[in-house]
Amino acid sequence: MDLDGTLREIADCSVLSDADAVAGYAVDWTGRWRGGPALVARPRTVEAVAAVLAACARAGVPVVPQGGNTGLVAGSVPPAGAVVLSLTGLDAIGSVVDGVVTAGAGVTLAALESFAAARGLTCGLSLASGESATVGGAAATNAGGAEVLRYGTARARIAGLRAVLSDGAVLDRCRPPAKDNTGYDLVDQLIGSEGTLAVITDVTWRLDPAPGERTVLALAFPSVSEAVAAVPVLRGLPGLLALEWSDGAAVARVAAHLDAPAPLPTDGCWVFAEFDGAPEAAGVVAGLLPDDRIAVGAGPEDRVRLWRYRARTTEAVNAAGVPVKLDVGVPLEEFAAARAAIVDAVAAVSPDVEPVLFGHLAEGNLHVNLLARAGDRIPEGLAEELESAVLEQVLTFGGTVSAEHGIGRAKRAWLARQRGDGQVALMRRLKSAWDPSGLLNPGVLFEREDR
Repeated sequence: MDLDGTLREIADCSVLSDADAVAGYAVDWTGRWRGGPALVARPRTVEAVAAVLAACARAGVPVVPQGGNTGLVAGSVPPAGAVVLSLTGLDAIGSVVDGVVTAGAGVTLAALESFAAARGLTCGLSLASGESATVGGAAATNAGGAEVLRYGTARARIAGLRAVLSDGAVLDRCRPPAKDNTGYDLVDQLIGSEGTLAVITDVTWRLDPAPGERTVLALAFPSVSEAVAAVPVLRGLPGLLALEWSDGAAVARVAAHLDAPAPLPTDGCWVFAEFDGAPEAAGVVAGLLPDDRIAVGAGPEDRVRLWRYRARTTEAVNAAGVPVKLDVGVPLEEFAAARAAIVDAVAAVSPDVEPVLFGHLAEGNLHVNLLARAGDRIPEGLAEELESAVLEQVLTFGGTVSAEHGIGRAKRAWLARQRGDGQVALMRRLKSAWDPSGLLNPGVLFEREDR
């Protein structure tokens, strides 16, 4: 079967086969993992997606759905010979009805938020990669971000979706009734499935009233344990939208990168708390720390000026080299001890590697970025050893090896370590039921032969 020719005959679908054109779809966002797709199909309608999947099923060719390709676990890196199904052409946004809107899988989160903001609303999902990350990708990975504390993960934002099965059949649950107890919740099963069960084409997204004037507090605690101890107080304040953290050393790195001296000491752990209005929060927080360890951003410019010491951490890290990135979580009561154990574990593997740590404090989420102190790229063998050392500590403290981004190909060896063989076996049975030929994103979650 001439798959290339067949795909080119599909209406509302373009096909890339030139090596240079395909190359951009073969590598992940970090530049660490690379695949070898045979073709890239770029449909612009759900019907075209269905036709592509049906053609690939007949040819027995694997398909890898790809949105903004901003993941960190090689979840959208295509194996050799696969067809990349780029969904960025599905970029339509419908009308707001009863507080929800249906958006194509290729709509970026920034575009959805801009659409919502123009109507006095918010989509409630804030990612640093929002200019590239897509609605479909957010659904497929159950993305979180900075405002999970207020709005929840993608799962909480999704009221329905439409998806195409591996054989080209369309599953339409875009507008299920608000109360519907008719059988299994197929929508919920697809959220976080990483493109292994079906290809999400449209998402019906819940919108909330947008916050009013915001207030940001930056708090420089002398230690991580003191920062964690303050979480109950901060969570009890009205209007809390986000509760983020950065190691003082990470803040210092951002300050040096931006050539903008930090306004507070960087000897311990910074906490960033953002509120919907609530300027009185500053008075409550005053009892936690002395004045020289608290900064308040009450206006738009001041808010951006403070937030940059957290928001631009990834930029500062990437400017220093190619990091090994891990996104993990631990119970909050174990947070300080786990963070210290991770730092010690990295040092034990290699003193030439520097951990840069930040994340979402309320959820016990750590973004672990590992950089070679000499500015070189960390060799792959050492990278794997470092990953193992970090993830072992995470499991020791009862945490998760993937707080965000999913398992992908990069962490599949750790899935059974966390969830157990019985649960993984059940996942494989679900995979076989949805995708009996194993053509959708093979190698993600578990090895292909393990279906």
